[in-house]
Amino acid sequence: MIESFQTVRRQGTFEHTERGSRFIGLCRPILTEEDAQALLDEARVLYPEARHYVYAWRTNQPSFLQRFSDDGEPRGTGGRQLLEVLLGRSIDRAALVVVRYFGGILLGTGGLSRAYALAAREALEDAGPVTFIRCETFLLQADYADFHQLEGRLAAAGFFQEPPEFGVGVKQVVGATADRIEELRQLVMSSSAGRAVLAASGLRWIEQGP
Repeated sequence: MIESFQTVRRQGTFEHTERGSRFIGLCRPILTEEDAQALLDEARVLYPEARHYVYAWRTNQPSFLQRFSDDGEPRGTGGRQLLEVLLGRSIDRAALVVVRYFGGILLGTGGLSRAYALAAREALEDAGPVTFIRCETFLLQADYADFHQLEGRLAAAGFFQEPPEFGVGVKQVVGATADRIEELRQLVMSSSAGRAVLAASGLRWIEQGP
């Protein structure tokens, strides 16, 4: 089971012109092949007069898949460059599309490769590369006095915390990576003299902080 993966936060775009040809890069987080196809379909709608719609994408949901296409460009000058941008940053669960409007001047295989790679690389940067880590979550239940002690110590130790719910007592979803679960339990028990309760509440992926 993987403990972390890298993807992008949002859709990113980048555009540049090379000897009259216009290259528009699009990058988006995805989960499934259908998500990747949706980005490609949208690019064709947004840029209906373009000559080429080169793409590459990777995901491991529900199983590992990756695809790329030169879409009529000379073999090896487009799709492979986009895939290498994803691989070079170890980006998963993301799709890239680079749209090209032909400007009438041939760029050669080297020029095409560089232009596609630039559009892809900058679109990915604009999409905000981010790492997500696997986190085991627990429902913490404590009285107000114990929670006052716990809240700051959990934050200082870097454990995941959702906003607390206040009622008769306090409830809060907290979490830790697999290697820190026992540390979390010990902190909760020692800070509350064993009065606070932790109950397993599932798994989620959380954004890794700086």
